[in-house]
Amino acid sequence: MSDQLINTKNEDTSQRGDRGSARKFGRSTASSDDKVRSFYELLDRMHHNGFYSEILGIKSMYMNFGYWAPGCGDHDEACEALADELGEAAGITAGDRVLDVGFGYAEQDFHWLSTRNPKEIVGINVTPVQVEVARKRAEELGLADRLDLRTGSATSLPFEDGSFDRVVALESSVHFDTRQKFLDEAFRVLRPGGVLATTDPLPPEVPGRKSLVARLDEWRRRRIIPADNWYSRSTYAERLTKAGFVNVEVRNITDSVFKPNAEYVRKRCSELLSDPQFTSYKQKNAVKVHRRLTEMRATLMDYVITVAEKPGATD
Repeated sequence: MSDQLINTKNEDTSQRGDRGSARKFGRSTASSDDKVRSFYELLDRMHHNGFYSEILGIKSMYMNFGYWAPGCGDHDEACEALADELGEAAGITAGDRVLDVGFGYAEQDFHWLSTRNPKEIVGINVTPVQVEVARKRAEELGLADRLDLRTGSATSLPFEDGSFDRVVALESSVHFDTRQKFLDEAFRVLRPGGVLATTDPLPPEVPGRKSLVARLDEWRRRRIIPADNWYSRSTYAERLTKAGFVNVEVRNITDSVFKPNAEYVRKRCSELLSDPQFTSYKQKNAVKVHRRLTEMRATLMDYVITVAEKPGATD
């Protein structure tokens, strides 16, 4: 009986935590950082409750749409391929000091340390629970001596001017309040000749017609994405230039991200819904909603990878 009471108490505490995070996420008076932090705290619980591993069939802790390169057979492989694309765009190489802003659970950092061999990666993340989990995994993987993970804000980076060779943000700068402040900060902490590279979802150049589901998803988006960040590819390039960057590139990779991601999610959800052991009405409803939202987003958003350089000392 005592074990049952302990389990029940833990479940109640978890549910109260979920409700508390949900209230912060929905509260109009909460700061943007608070809303984003609360949103990712909810996602963390969904991770540990098995929601993402169940629906997406993932084994890693990546939290992005993935880059569905030829040969990618599942979500883990696509997310790793997206990390490869960003690492290549940034030019991360041996000896570099890299700043990863909004690193999530740092899966991409583990990957870059093993495949691109930078001297050090420093990470900044606004969500303490993700920082804690990532630090523990870094210790387990024997990477803590080259990976410095901290809680902090993307718009007020606690580093000296010219501290880094590369600054990266994997599907995170869309949440920063505002992205322009982050771009200015990234420019400041980069050394002359350093490179900024990001991946982000954006609105399409030509907006499409919005369904009821799309409008509901837009409400969710507005809770965690500042209005000042929701602009097109051409504006993104202008904002990078405004921050002082040169050789700016904003590359549209939508066709390798949203459409194949939606196809994979559709297939995975269909398999779950047809599984006779998957009987919970609540779970089935969550799967259907997730599938519908994923398919809808594939038609209403663009996805880009950006690269920009800080002028060198002789420029």
